[in-house]
Amino acid sequence: MPTITLPQQTGNSCAAHCTVVAVVEITASQSILTTVFAEGTLWPAIQFTGNDGPVSQKLKADHNSDPRLIVSEVASRWGGSVTSTMLFDDTEKTTALTFVSDPMMQQALPGLFNLLKGQTQSSMIIPKDGIFYNCSYVMLKGATASSAKFEGLHNILITSDSGALYYYNPNEATPAWVKNPPDWKTLQGLNGGTYCYIFTGVAVELKKK
Repeated sequence: MPTITLPQQTGNSCAAHCTVVAVVEITASQSILTTVFAEGTLWPAIQFTGNDGPVSQKLKADHNSDPRLIVSEVASRWGGSVTSTMLFDDTEKTTALTFVSDPMMQQALPGLFNLLKGQTQSSMIIPKDGIFYNCSYVMLKGATASSAKFEGLHNILITSDSGALYYYNPNEATPAWVKNPPDWKTLQGLNGGTYCYIFTGVAVELKKK
């Protein structure tokens, strides 16, 4: 089962934390398993540049991570031992967008998702043993998704081991791997029962080369 963890993230460094944890799980390279590396080195390198229109400019201002840059950074730093690929599930994207209440984000996010997707085919994402999925979620404040309020985007790491599914949420007070949630695409009552997360259908798959 997965065991690697980091202390709670600061700022919006969730995707960097998820990437580091996944890489260490795959490669056992303990030297990068530090908050200093995740937040001081990797996170700045994977943030949105703001070159893809208004929503990407907002994501840049909020220091959110671009999955395209996660793929390129993993290839550059650990390409000899880790393969990184973007995955898309349009069905999950459509569901997640119904929870986005910010008018600008609601209008512009579909276009950004399509830009990220490019010519990549959409397909259902089914976690497989030994593979790690750095997943983008819509973040909602509230105990249940039906009554929660949209707050932005967040990354959570998903994997499977011996047929059991695990998720790792880096913004918990003490991040830990949680086994067999009722539904990994709709994570409710996290952060002490104060937040919910809805999978956007966008993920970076990380696996041993």
